[in-house]
Amino acid sequence: MGWKVNGLIVEGPVDAARLPGRPRDTGQTLDIDAVYEHPCDYGIAVVGGWTFVADPEFRVSFNDDAVLQVSPNGRALAWVTNSVSTLHGFAWYVDGAPIRRVVYAEGEVVDESGEQLREEALAPEPLSEDYVFEMIERLTGEGWGDGADAMYRVWTCTEQVTAKN
Repeated sequence: MGWKVNGLIVEGPVDAARLPGRPRDTGQTLDIDAVYEHPCDYGIAVVGGWTFVADPEFRVSFNDDAVLQVSPNGRALAWVTNSVSTLHGFAWYVDGAPIRRVVYAEGEVVDESGEQLREEALAPEPLSEDYVFEMIERLTGEGWGDGADAMYRVWTCTEQVTAKN
């Protein structure tokens, strides 16, 4: 099965109101598929000790300033996998600072910075959705399946936001 999803996984709780766009809680809860099909700005779920932020509009994923706002202390993982466009990648943050970023499009590196993480050793090659899902588990200790099976609280933006990297 191919995926077309992206998001941010933050260690510990997230104050969703600090996400770009000054979002507000709609009170609605959806599964992951509905979050990406539904016209919403964010889906928030807690899995283990991590907060999964589904980001259909790419407002916080790979946005270094936004990651710093919601995760100034601790670890965070931005990720994307799109089997249709063959875009796959992740960015690892510690205390709000980007440590490692690697993004592949159509099998070629299109963005890479930082030293390879030890968790990347022996990960499936080439970079694909399997690689991204493996890195989610290796870096957070939570499997993608747990995030995919979670129910997400919907937050909608009250201000217009454009993606920023």
